[in-house]
Amino acid sequence: MKASVTFPQMRDYVIDALRSLADVDHQRVVWGRYEEGVSYYDDLTLNVHVLYDDCLVVPEPSVVVGAVLFEHEVQAFTALHAALGPMIDDLQDASDDVYTADPRWSDVVAAAAAALVVMGAAE
Repeated sequence: MKASVTFPQMRDYVIDALRSLADVDHQRVVWGRYEEGVSYYDDLTLNVHVLYDDCLVVPEPSVVVGAVLFEHEVQAFTALHAALGPMIDDLQDASDDVYTADPRWSDVVAAAAAALVVMGAAE
């Protein structure tokens, strides 16, 4: 029997946010763009809210072990916060373009990709 978490849909939201953060092509093409007739929108703010506010997997991922994450995933989310948290503190409400142009952004992309691998959700 496969282990499960209490809130699998929240876990799915986390995976979607990580995929967005781990894909620079997606960021360049999709983030911040509205398309008429398309009911999909994505940007950095949305993904930060999913991770920090909605699902609470950062900055303290151990709090949601069993609910959203498994114990072995905590370190990956600690690393993600170590990369993304200081950028949020420094850049605050700057545009997505400012974040993605920052030299530290590649660390965020790598940390998100690593978290996907640990979660078994890498494509």
